[in-house]
Amino acid sequence: MSTLRAYLLSYDIADSKRLRAMHRLAKGFGRPLQYSVFACVLRREDRVRLAARIEVLINASADRVVIIDIGGVADRETWLPPIAVFGRQEIPGRHGAIIV
Repeated sequence: MSTLRAYLLSYDIADSKRLRAMHRLAKGFGRPLQYSVFACVLRREDRVRLAARIEVLINASADRVVIIDIGGVADRETWLPPIAVFGRQEIPGRHGAIIV
């Protein structure tokens, strides 16, 4: 079995199209903590795959993505990020169009 590690993924993307693509990519690998900060629990090969997809997606001269390794994880389903959150706990979802 592959070892799981926890990562924080954070990004600052200059272009709205790349920003949406990065957000979709991040959601595929982790769960949001804030709008552009995600907690990810990944195997080594998933971390390598994520990095490769980021390199293709971003404009290296305008965008910035940071992946921080925060340590080993025994279990993906029960792991909670070792953080304290103050204020609003949930990230508001986007609402679709409302037809009146």
